[in-house]
Amino acid sequence: MTPLFRGMRLLEFGGGAAGPVSTRYFADHGATVIRVESRQRPDFLRILRLTPDSKGGVDGAEHFNVLNANKLSVALNLSKPEGVAVARRLALWADCVAENFAPGAMAKWGLDYASLVKARPDLVMISTCLNGQTGPERHYPGFGGQGSALSGFNHLTGWPDREPVGPYGTITDSLSPRFAAMLLASALLHREETGEGQLIDLSQVEGGVICLSEFVLAYTANGETIDRAGNRSRHAVPHGVFRCLDRPGTQATDRWVAIAVHDDADWQRLVDALGRPAWAVDPTLATAAGRLARVGEIECHLEGWTRTQTALDVATRLQAAGVDAGPVEDLGDLHDDPQLAHRGHFQPVEHPILGTHPAERHAIRFSAMEPRLERGAPRLGEHSEHVLRELYGMPADEFTRLRDLGVFE
Repeated sequence: MTPLFRGMRLLEFGGGAAGPVSTRYFADHGATVIRVESRQRPDFLRILRLTPDSKGGVDGAEHFNVLNANKLSVALNLSKPEGVAVARRLALWADCVAENFAPGAMAKWGLDYASLVKARPDLVMISTCLNGQTGPERHYPGFGGQGSALSGFNHLTGWPDREPVGPYGTITDSLSPRFAAMLLASALLHREETGEGQLIDLSQVEGGVICLSEFVLAYTANGETIDRAGNRSRHAVPHGVFRCLDRPGTQATDRWVAIAVHDDADWQRLVDALGRPAWAVDPTLATAAGRLARVGEIECHLEGWTRTQTALDVATRLQAAGVDAGPVEDLGDLHDDPQLAHRGHFQPVEHPILGTHPAERHAIRFSAMEPRLERGAPRLGEHSEHVLRELYGMPADEFTRLRDLGVFE
């Protein structure tokens, strides 16, 4: 079957993760996604861990490459008016434009929606940044680290008697691309049906707040501000991660299993799976209220049992008993996970600097539209001539003149 977005042209400005992850959905389903980049100011993921000894320089950055597979790269020096003019021509030629710069950056070049829509009334454009394009904090630039704090995740993550630590990674950088992909696809469908374009203004912080709606509701309903509780639940015991053996025959206990008991029936299943030890059959633990009153004691007993076994053995036994449990996998485990392997989550791609390396496919599977990883991420400016000469149709003499002026840098 023809890929869903085959024939679609998407022009992408910006960097990091929040923008590029969202456009990968379209690239993986056949769209021609063209990144506008510059050697004068490369995507920070290209230089995040760059040293004089880094293989391939800005083209060998692993984080950039796994996020940007399937895309093309055009180098344009936007400090030159000729570079801005080429970018504008591409934006008006493309089916849609995506950008995740701080507010004001695109307007500085005349590449913002208000400037472009005058020449392209059906333009579809999405802008995603920390606080959105409007409001008193719109000019505050930032990434997912700030977004995690501003949207409430950091307040909720950590131990109750310690400082907030925040979730691992820049979580709003991971959440907002999923919203962006859905919104952009919806806008393209709307244009197909009505002929109308539109600007989508997505705030990372607000997208993060939406994902914490339970906690917002608790405050609006009864004034309760929910605080950090580590891995514990306010309603259920046990609920957390517990130490396990690293592997059979060792004494190392630096691996973990996650266990969640949601109600009294779950508790009885756990007690049976444990072999009904004396501490667990205490009738005062048969109710959630009784268990919540003795949470520390229960966790201590349970970890005394888990730390004599591997996480997989514990999870297998508890799952068979109907109790929610799973090994806490590290990043190496994920690459060996049989479930992920079955679904083809990791797929090898070829890259001229990194060679063969795994890239992730997105988690969505359409029954008749399999996502495709056809090539690795582009080298910076690798496709400038291909895109401008062959796809856009720029005359050879104009391309040569602009190249000699240093526009494609």
